[in-house]
Amino acid sequence: MLGIRTVFAVALVVPFFGALSAEAAKVDPKAARAECFRQAQAAVNTIGFSPTTADRNAVGMDAYRQCCFKAGIRP
Repeated sequence: MLGIRTVFAVALVVPFFGALSAEAAKVDPKAARAECFRQAQAAVNTIGFSPTTADRNAVGMDAYRQCCFKAGIRP
């Protein structure tokens, strides 16, 4: 009886994990990267003081890396 319950439980759980990996595979890395680049540009444009090139690069890169981390892609 325990063997039948185990087989039934495994039969229910395995498709669930397959669905999770299918959802993760649906993320288009090019689209996610483009959205992160757009957010980085928006972050650079919101700097209130007259920034130097190094300041703009630092703010943009930080925003880009944070977005990539949230999206689950490599920066």
